[in-house]
Amino acid sequence: MILTLDISNEEFDGIIDGDGEFTPTIFLNFPSDIRGIYEFELINTVIDIYNFKDQTQNLGLPVKDDSLFVFGKMKVRIEGVKGADFKLIEGNLLAGREQYYSWPYTIDSGDIVCKCGGKLSFLEDCYVALMIVTESKPKITLTFNIEETVPFDFMNSSSIEQANLKKVESKHMKSHGKLFDFDFFQEYFGSGRRAIKSE
Repeated sequence: MILTLDISNEEFDGIIDGDGEFTPTIFLNFPSDIRGIYEFELINTVIDIYNFKDQTQNLGLPVKDDSLFVFGKMKVRIEGVKGADFKLIEGNLLAGREQYYSWPYTIDSGDIVCKCGGKLSFLEDCYVALMIVTESKPKITLTFNIEETVPFDFMNSSSIEQANLKKVESKHMKSHGKLFDFDFFQEYFGSGRRAIKSE
C-alpha cells in the first residue's frame, strides 16, 4: 500500500534521519531552475513517524512504532522552493574533496530550510548535502510503499539487524551501463544511433 505523509509543519531533518545508523542513498534531479516544486528520491532511510500516527490511522494503517526504516524508494516532494545549496563530498566524508553548487535565492523572514543528505546514487564514493530554501509555508510530502518498510528502533540491536538485512544497494552504482560496452553497442546499433535489433 502506498502511503503519503504530509510533513509540512515539521522540521525536515527531524523526520528524515540522514545522520544516524544508516546513510540514505539519494536520487537527485539537477534542473537549471529549482524554484517551485522540487522532487527527489531516497532509499535506506529512517523516518520518524511519531507525530504522524493520526495520518496513518486515518488511512487504515495502525502503525505502532515511532520510526520506520524505508528500504524501498521514498519520493520527497517539496512545494514552495525558492532555491538551494548543494555540497558534493568526494571520498572521505570528513576529509574528502568538496564541491559546491547553488540555485540562487533570497532569504526572507519566516523562510524554512530543508536539510537532507545521502550517498549519491550514481557516484559510489560521493556524499551529497542539500539545503533547500522554501517559503514560510511549504507543502512537503513523503510517499513510499508501506510494504517496503520495517519498524525501526535505534536502541534495539535486533531492529538494527533487521533493517540491515533489508537494506538495498542502488543497482546503478555497480554497472558501467550497456552502451559503453563496445561489443554490445556494435551488436545492437552497428555504426549508427538507431537500434537495428531488439534485446
